[in-house]
Amino acid sequence: MKDVAGHYKGYKGAAFVLLSAFLFGLIPILALFVYKSRVSVMSLHFVRFTIASVALCFLLYMQRGKAALQVGKRNLLKLFVLGGIMFTLTSFGYFSSIKYIPASVAALIFYSYPALVSVGSSFINKERLSRPIILSIIISFLGLVFLSGKTAISVSMKGVLLAGLAALSYTSYILYGNFIIRDIPYQVTVAYVCLFSAVSFLILGIGTHNLTLPGACSAWMLLCVIAFVSLFGFLSFFLGVMLTSPSIAAILSMAEPLVTVILSLLIFKESLSVAQCFGGLLVLIGSFLALKASASR
Repeated sequence: MKDVAGHYKGYKGAAFVLLSAFLFGLIPILALFVYKSRVSVMSLHFVRFTIASVALCFLLYMQRGKAALQVGKRNLLKLFVLGGIMFTLTSFGYFSSIKYIPASVAALIFYSYPALVSVGSSFINKERLSRPIILSIIISFLGLVFLSGKTAISVSMKGVLLAGLAALSYTSYILYGNFIIRDIPYQVTVAYVCLFSAVSFLILGIGTHNLTLPGACSAWMLLCVIAFVSLFGFLSFFLGVMLTSPSIAAILSMAEPLVTVILSLLIFKESLSVAQCFGGLLVLIGSFLALKASASR
């Protein structure tokens, strides 16, 4: 019975992470429509995280009262580091890197983070790096290489460093977040991550004179959709981490760019080469191996 419960917990956690990957893979597609309204990256993230944090804080307050949001000064500082610094650096680094290097190259650099998370978790959480986990990382990353297609790589150290910064900060975000949700409910963690990210992007936007809000009602509706998609993506991811492990969650999250590519194909009528189809298959195989590893824990 214990083994059955463990298998069910692993599959359930993996399902939440894959749901998170789908939701986060949807955001770049929605963002393309928002950008047509001349909304800047800073503005997108500021509005996105503001709406998400207000909505979740309101729900927590209605369900559990003021006490649900009282975490203490020490935990508040931890949550600021998690959302206001680590996740903000991730979003800023990744979305800024594509200005200097091709998006596919930026994605390849950024999605090195599952390997970094696995290595970091093996030291911090004493999480054993099994052969299936290592194999799933290698297969999934090779899949991303094929999925990116033929790209003329622009040698820009600034773009490479920004994408690398995003990978390192997201690695820290996952590992530190796993530590925090042991003491703070994951819903509360997500609420403060969104809140502090919104504050950071507000400061960055004002400081760089790059905070422009849309005037069209349709753009505001899309921003609201992106905010709630982000919110459920965060909740699903942290719940998945709780039920599996940081390594497994990071590997399964490599399905995110696959989701973006497939949606681009369906919505924008783009076409995939044979190599890209093969890459997508490898990502799915890598995710399946990670899923099996999760269930066997």
